Amino acid sequence: MPAPRPFALIRTRDQWLRAAHENTALEGEVVQLYWEDQKPESMAGEDAFTELGAGLAFDEHCRLYHSVPAEGRVERLFWATHDPLQPAAAQKAPVDLFETEGQDEFGDFVLSGEEQALLLEPTGLAVDEDERLFVAESGSKRILIYDLETKRLLRVVQLAARVVDLAAFGNTVYGLLVSPPGLIKLTARTNPQSLELSPGITAPTRIAVSPKGELFVLDHGGATDARVVAHKDGDEIVKVPFATDIEFQSGASCEPLVVARRPGEDFLRFCIDRNDVSEIPPLKARGYDGLGIVNTPDGRIGFWTKSGFRHAVAARLLYLPAGRVTTFQLDSGEFFTVWGRLFLDACIPKETSITIRCITTDEPPDEPEIARTPPANTTDPQTFDTPPLPPISLAARLELATPQTLHRRETGRELPWVRHAEDDPFETYEAPIIAVPGRYLWVRIDLTGNTRTTPRLRALRAEYPTHDYLRRIPQTFSRDEHVADFLRRYLAIFEGVMGELEGEADARATLLDPRSAPAEILPWLGSFLGMVFDERMARAPRPGGHVEDVRRQLIAEAMWLFRFRGTIAGLRRFVEIYLGTQTILIEKFRMRGVGNVILGDPGGLTSSSIVGGGFRVGGALGDEDVQPLDGAAIEDAFATHAHRFALIIPASLTAERLEVVHWILELHRPAHTLVEVCTVGAGMRVGRGLHVELTSIIGRSGEFTQLQLGNTQLGRGSVVGKSEAGTSIGGGRIGWDSRVG
Repeated sequence: MPAPRPFALIRTRDQWLRAAHENTALEGEVVQLYWEDQKPESMAGEDAFTELGAGLAFDEHCRLYHSVPAEGRVERLFWATHDPLQPAAAQKAPVDLFETEGQDEFGDFVLSGEEQALLLEPTGLAVDEDERLFVAESGSKRILIYDLETKRLLRVVQLAARVVDLAAFGNTVYGLLVSPPGLIKLTARTNPQSLELSPGITAPTRIAVSPKGELFVLDHGGATDARVVAHKDGDEIVKVPFATDIEFQSGASCEPLVVARRPGEDFLRFCIDRNDVSEIPPLKARGYDGLGIVNTPDGRIGFWTKSGFRHAVAARLLYLPAGRVTTFQLDSGEFFTVWGRLFLDACIPKETSITIRCITTDEPPDEPEIARTPPANTTDPQTFDTPPLPPISLAARLELATPQTLHRRETGRELPWVRHAEDDPFETYEAPIIAVPGRYLWVRIDLTGNTRTTPRLRALRAEYPTHDYLRRIPQTFSRDEHVADFLRRYLAIFEGVMGELEGEADARATLLDPRSAPAEILPWLGSFLGMVFDERMARAPRPGGHVEDVRRQLIAEAMWLFRFRGTIAGLRRFVEIYLGTQTILIEKFRMRGVGNVILGDPGGLTSSSIVGGGFRVGGALGDEDVQPLDGAAIEDAFATHAHRFALIIPASLTAERLEVVHWILELHRPAHTLVEVCTVGAGMRVGRGLHVELTSIIGRSGEFTQLQLGNTQLGRGSVVGKSEAGTSIGGGRIGWDSRVG
């Protein structure tokens, strides 16, 4: 069988950036048509937006806090129960947090000792991970810090300049100062520290922290020269005229930076990488008041309107009707190479198309190349060395070349046993490379759409050299150049089918290896070993893995698992493969009797002592402590400990995963034994299930969460309220929230 032919590949984002683009965009590693920016609906011209910004922030209980600087108040909205589709009159009104003048009822927080309870221009808001609300009171040049659980004012931080915006990352909160401009960082307990602003930042207005903890500053917000600057190195990220606020969106593909503009204008989004910054499709924000945006707990972008809180939605894009990508030089390494087929991984909806044009040469002419134009959505020009683009004369020949349509491969990829994922919208297309023999190849890819949808291209593979079927038939059929060219392309159809069958036959060992076998044949492969999989194993991946990793590991270790089936090691290993975490198995007979604490290693476990399960704490070790047992005690000890074992899982499991664990134990344990499964959700129960160093896990082992009406049961997995300050180790500080005595 002939060896598989090599191919030239273009797949990564870096490679696509080195090509020449025209009216195309690069979203991640996918090339598509660029879209047109929509015109403002309510504001036009060059009018700057100068209104004072407001603050928006969420706490861990999905409560939204909104500041109203003009009215000097901060209000709270229960976001989880807010339905933006209902009319404003049917919505529950926000609750004011602070007492204001003329109110008969106080808010949640009262500023005791103040002559005037009305806040002076509360602009920025932030909530740290310890549920402390930071309020930037711009008019008073101070930051107010509140504990949201105890509803107490913790600190008042007085500053020398006005603070206009806040951003939180963990326990650290960053503050933006103006008049004079500056940056500070502080926590609920530490004093503010000054951070040096980049010399190029002259009029900062807003700040945002990325999911990685990097700080970004919006300079000249609301003006025509508004721009986003990275605080770390002072580099300009992107220019967005009339930008009013910035925020990072979690849950999206690249966690993009969202830039809000004036009311009526779309929110722009940018993926920020170390090498380039690219724009991705924008968001529509109808009714935006221009005062600020926030990242919601479910990963959307929210903003305030005259009708209350709203969410930004994907904007309906108007794509350009056509675009093209010209690749850089692809090198086969051999002169007079007859190139074979071209494979494209693409998504081509109805009323869209992708065509290709190819050109080859052995010696490129000594003349200038065409200009390398980056994708239209890439704002940062690239400075890296680019492989040669086609010279101008060859590019002109590309224009005259016949466009080739693509054929969708019904069998998927051309690589043996490599398939697209079931939910992958991309398919593999192919076309012959129609060009004269030559070492170097350039491909121009034309994308055509209907302005509503766009074709997408992810990867390109150019096969070389072509097949050798012409040498296997009489030379009479290939003496004429035109006849040979047609026959070569015609025989490529049969060579493709035969070559794929031969490639799959040669790689048939792939099907018998659980590490490389396709996911859909894993049950078939496991059946050779007598292994039947529970379908629930494929619904939830173990931590850090994929859904089929459990099945692959079980098949790989099937011989060992069946050899030790029913033993401690076998049961533990089977459950550990499914859960992805270590477990502990205790045989109850090792804890028999009513004596004192047993010191040592019960059954090879790592504990040094076990408390509970029939043991009592206290007393000295020795023969004098061992009391003879009567018949009733012996019978009771036998009924309690014989043929019983407990499996301890130091993890929190869902109901379905716990059911699968019980199914595994029921299938593989000895038939005469009884088993008890204990997870950290059961907590530490003194005298019943407390095993030192086994179930005595310090931390969030009790799995108690805040009570939710209709969703939890009091006393089982829920707790009302929160522990007072100073009651948890390391959670209090003397002089701040705790005291001695």
